[in-house]
Amino acid sequence: MILDCYQCSSCYFEDKEASTRIDPDTISPPQPRMVFNDVLVVFICVELYDDRRELDEAVTEFAAITDLLGKRPIVLCPNVHLSIDKAPEKQAVWLINELEKNLVEEGHEVHRLSFGYHKKYGIECNGNVGSTIGRRFYGSDEKQFLRLLTRLGVCPPESLPKDMPEWAKPLTERRLKVLVSRSQTYNVGREMLKDQLDATGHSELWTCMLFEGERKPIDDYLSTLYEIIEDYPDVLVHRAMNLSVPVFSNAARFLFRKYPEAIESGRLRIYNSIVSDMEFLLSRSAVLLAFPSKPKKAGSHAGEISFGTYCKDADFAKNMIHWYRTFLVDARFGWIRTEAELDTTINELEEEKFQDKGQ
Repeated sequence: MILDCYQCSSCYFEDKEASTRIDPDTISPPQPRMVFNDVLVVFICVELYDDRRELDEAVTEFAAITDLLGKRPIVLCPNVHLSIDKAPEKQAVWLINELEKNLVEEGHEVHRLSFGYHKKYGIECNGNVGSTIGRRFYGSDEKQFLRLLTRLGVCPPESLPKDMPEWAKPLTERRLKVLVSRSQTYNVGREMLKDQLDATGHSELWTCMLFEGERKPIDDYLSTLYEIIEDYPDVLVHRAMNLSVPVFSNAARFLFRKYPEAIESGRLRIYNSIVSDMEFLLSRSAVLLAFPSKPKKAGSHAGEISFGTYCKDADFAKNMIHWYRTFLVDARFGWIRTEAELDTTINELEEEKFQDKGQ
């Protein structure tokens, strides 16, 4: 559950039109133009797997916000666009209704806006400490990780925590770490890389991770890749690149020309990536998944990362490597072994993008 809160001196909301992309039974009756003064506007998004636990956490957090800002009327405005892991509409409506009831029971004045409408609105914030407050509630560790597995396609959307595969047990044993910043994520990536390069025999990296990325991610990544190829001849690198993006397709062509022996021997294996909003660094013993602050549209690369998840566990890594081969790598092209195959792949992807724009 995500709450995006604004301390407003004045605001208004006006229903424009009902959404045509959600369950029509969940769309509430339209409201007239609503005007409020001196309120706390709360945009709320219910996420997949949210239930009573996240609800209780949100109610507790409102008490803390009241201590900070003072008690004022609360305007609850549904906003599904705050998350890509949105809950089904019926679940969202139920939880928002329950949140309203619980806040009223705690003595808050609550105005709940209509569900299922595109809205025109304007807000004027006070500009003082606490004018903007964002909160996210994940619930249990199991549900947090299940949300990730669902997004990756490992578990179907209707899964429950008890349905997670056995190899996901490292989470419940607290071996999974959530990295809350870009710098932490990159630092872990560097340590994983160092451990793998220092290992003896059978070293492998499965990656579409940009190891540095402080200014020019593609240049920084390639400089690291050059070092691996030139200084660590026993390391095998599986490199998935989104070849529909010109900067990556050009980089792939350069790799074929700069390191033909590494390509021919299979020490460097190039694939087309079919994932657009995550980055990876996998080894035989550890997993790093990194996420951007703003996921890109399909067909583009992940961009600047903002947080990640990390686990050092051989069984976990083994299964994620299998996932990498199955879901990350474009099965139409597989391992691209020659520059001619690379050119064919790039041309086909460019044609697909052209056709998509024309439709």
